[in-house]
Amino acid sequence: MAAPGVSPGLAPAPHGSVPGRAGAALPVRHLVGLKARILLNTLTRSTWVLVGTVVGAAYFLFLLVTSLVGLFLLGREELSLVRTVLVLAGSAATLAWWLVPVLASRADATLDPARLALFPLTVGQVQWGQALGALVGVPGALTALALAGSVLAWRSSAAAVLTALVCLPLALALLFTGSRCVTALAIGLSRRRRLTELLSVVALVGLVFLGPLFAGAVSGLELVWERLPEYAATLAWTPLGAVWALPADAAAGRWAVAAARLGVAALTVLALVLLWRVAQQRALTSTAGERAAAAGGSDGAGLFDRLPPRPWAAVAARCLIYWVRDPRYSAGLLVIPAIAVLLWLTRDPGGPNVLFHALGPMVAALMAYTISADVSSDNTAVHLHLLTGLRGVHDRAGRVLALLVVAAPLAALGLLLPLAVEGRWHLLPGLLGTTVLALLGGCGLASVMSARYTYPVAPPGSSPLKTPEGFTVLNVLVQFVALALMLVLTLPAAVPLLVHAAGGSAGWGWAALAAGLVLGPLLCGLGVVVGGRWYDRRAPELLQEVARFR
Repeated sequence: MAAPGVSPGLAPAPHGSVPGRAGAALPVRHLVGLKARILLNTLTRSTWVLVGTVVGAAYFLFLLVTSLVGLFLLGREELSLVRTVLVLAGSAATLAWWLVPVLASRADATLDPARLALFPLTVGQVQWGQALGALVGVPGALTALALAGSVLAWRSSAAAVLTALVCLPLALALLFTGSRCVTALAIGLSRRRRLTELLSVVALVGLVFLGPLFAGAVSGLELVWERLPEYAATLAWTPLGAVWALPADAAAGRWAVAAARLGVAALTVLALVLLWRVAQQRALTSTAGERAAAAGGSDGAGLFDRLPPRPWAAVAARCLIYWVRDPRYSAGLLVIPAIAVLLWLTRDPGGPNVLFHALGPMVAALMAYTISADVSSDNTAVHLHLLTGLRGVHDRAGRVLALLVVAAPLAALGLLLPLAVEGRWHLLPGLLGTTVLALLGGCGLASVMSARYTYPVAPPGSSPLKTPEGFTVLNVLVQFVALALMLVLTLPAAVPLLVHAAGGSAGWGWAALAAGLVLGPLLCGLGVVVGGRWYDRRAPELLQEVARFR
């Protein structure tokens, strides 16, 4: 009889027994069912989460319908064009499925082998469970439907349609096994914390430049349009694009070429499965933890000794350490300069360059917004504040103080850089007032928000790009609302600044400065007090909420 709380399919088998095929398939079915159950519980845990999920599902459904319509219309074109489009799109989809686990640090952690190491599961069972479990979820389901819809593009040739249907499982295996193989390899990489943090930060900075790179690629598409078939022909002989070119070969009767491409695709899947199996075996048999080195002890308490012995100072010292040592915080220190470089590269030398001149207020608002996730980032470490009886106002003040130490120099740099490049120093008073209001007013709003509302963030020790379990479209909407409120808070200074920049008298700029210097500290202090009261009321509930974030 299975132990209480243990699924019969995952219960240890009797000693010496050898399960048959049906018995071996049962754990696989339970693993897939486990992922489905977790997904269902996440979607139905509250009404608002369900509403956000419905909105997100409608958006992704729109994308799927648009793709299917495009594939249907593509079927009217010549097979050579269909081949070019599907090989390029399929190669891009394959590369995306393979690279996302690296960029997101094992984004799909529901069936993480590290969590299954203690169960009596073979490597093959875990592999089958993870591969089939990829279909349970929005990315896998949409990908499978889009691949099935790609058959419509080959409808002008019966041989191409039949070949596309036969290759559909092979294409899904190529995507899913590649993704899980990279995920299994990332487990070993995750033990090298500094290397993982460096890769995450580099990926995060790369995402900042993704928009301009995409825009440049689209604008330059006309220049390489005639060479796209050549690129597709090259990709068709690589592991990325071989399987997508098979229907075109069948339609043209090139059976020897089709067999060769089939061999490339099949060998790629086989190599991925074997490599995945080796990495999975290592993950399932690895030890649960590593022994920390005890040598090199240091005297004193570091930064804690350099600040006054006050509760708010202790919180500020701990948060300052986060900004230096936690990649979820320190990544922002590189993203902000990346945004500055991006705005500088995309500015018009002869134009008004409103966004470039707004760099200071923009940096201030973004930095202030980061502490809205402070409680979520603390995770279960919040219990230290509860056990010590820390007052909410001291918690809020300490977090704001730590942020100001880091954000003030960055905001000042963002304020002065556009003026030094463009030479419009007469805007300095208005920009300074708007920046102060955005930073201090944003800190006040974030202090209230983080005490009243928590949203899932990447867990401690993981990549800042990792998508945490339970993150829904509703969380994205709430964050957009918070950023919109920060924009509204800056209007008392931003409006006079815009009037001055549009040709108004210098008095408008000084009015913006006065508004920022008066309202900024007032809103910050009010937010610390109100947020502290909310924190005192909801501290136990906050601990329960953030303890669920994994």
